[in-house]
Amino acid sequence: MMVTQDFQPDWVSPPGDTIIDLMDEHGLSGEELSKRIGLSLIRGQQLLEGKIRLNESLASKLEELFSVSTDFWIKREDAYRQQIEYLEKVNSDWLESLPVRDMMEFGWIPKTTTRESKFRHCLSFFGINSVNDFFYKIQSDAPLVAFRKSLNLATEPVADLVWLTRAAQITSNQNCAVWDKEVLLALLPELRKATNEPDMGIFIPYIRDLLATAGVSLVVLPTPRGCRASGATCFFTPDRATLVMSFRYLTDDHFWFTLFHEIGHLILHEAVRVRVEGKDGLSSEEEKEADKFAVDVLIPEEYRQQLGRYGVRHWKEIIRLARKMGVSKGIVLGYLQHEGNIPFSHLNRFKVRFRKEDIV
Repeated sequence: MMVTQDFQPDWVSPPGDTIIDLMDEHGLSGEELSKRIGLSLIRGQQLLEGKIRLNESLASKLEELFSVSTDFWIKREDAYRQQIEYLEKVNSDWLESLPVRDMMEFGWIPKTTTRESKFRHCLSFFGINSVNDFFYKIQSDAPLVAFRKSLNLATEPVADLVWLTRAAQITSNQNCAVWDKEVLLALLPELRKATNEPDMGIFIPYIRDLLATAGVSLVVLPTPRGCRASGATCFFTPDRATLVMSFRYLTDDHFWFTLFHEIGHLILHEAVRVRVEGKDGLSSEEEKEADKFAVDVLIPEEYRQQLGRYGVRHWKEIIRLARKMGVSKGIVLGYLQHEGNIPFSHLNRFKVRFRKEDIV
């Protein structure tokens, strides 16, 4: 199921609501109503709550009691049941559209087996009380509205909204300075040095602390089923940037190029509310500029001519030059593979590989 923007369901009103209004007009209690239409007090209450069907026999008794036609009550009951059926389908379709299994696996919602509990936990995840609230929220509330405005929402899976919503939740709990582009620029050398640390348990907290001093919250977040994002930059609030990394490809070259690509967006481009990599709808010119920024930071111009002469058989030279450049050999290999000097199937032992379970 894709997200649609024209969902406008009405609230569901059982015939009992109309009966209660008429009871008030006629000064009838619940006990008196039940007695007059031949029901026990418990069954009478169930009728008012819509828990039992208002059949033709009951409709006839209500006509006698309130002078409202049997036909009206039958149509009122049918309309109510149709509303219930429609909303149950809407709720079911919405739940099916969410990557619930991954949301539970990642600890974003509690693990449960019943459909009702899953539905309730997913509503809580978005901070809403109904599916109607969800469709209202994507029209009015960040980060969902930001995603809706930046991309073609009619063709995007809800998984992307789930991913962004979780990123916003994490961001709100992180301590961070006020967003400052100049401070971020000054941090580039230190961030670049961190590429040589192979242990993500060490370099992630380190670069997270660095970025926080520039007003950037770093969120490392796996993508649930249906979300193909590799990274994102977001301004969930005007005074703080959020940089979301998914570790989608689980290698150091992809991680660091994506990180500096996202930093490039923050430094070079307008502070848009949400920019998600791996999605259509982004400016191709801005993407090229962010790519160039990442390459310029990681592979300085003065080394590229020499690198251009290297192929698979120059693996020793690649290691030496990476050391001289001050970045990991995996990054240099990734650059050469992207440039076509080395096949993507060769020398991948140079890359640091991460485990998906370490990202959660």
